[in-house]
Amino acid sequence: MSRLIEAGKILDNLSGMLKNMDDYDAVKKVINDMPTAYDVDAVVKQLDEYITKIVGRKSALYQTVMQIVKGGGVDAKTDS
Repeated sequence: MSRLIEAGKILDNLSGMLKNMDDYDAVKKVINDMPTAYDVDAVVKQLDEYITKIVGRKSALYQTVMQIVKGGGVDAKTDS
């Protein structure tokens, strides 16, 4: 099973761990060139069309579904 990762956090964690900036730049390029595993905009569009077709209007369910999808399925919590 694949998993989604936050590319920015990886790069932040690698900062200072590599021997030189050329290595960091090479790793950064590889990470940034990776295809997106989950296209939120495409999923939102497809759900919008489907829910509108089935329900006929935007409901509380619609709003909840969109929040979940846009959040990547992760509860919106702040790190404390």
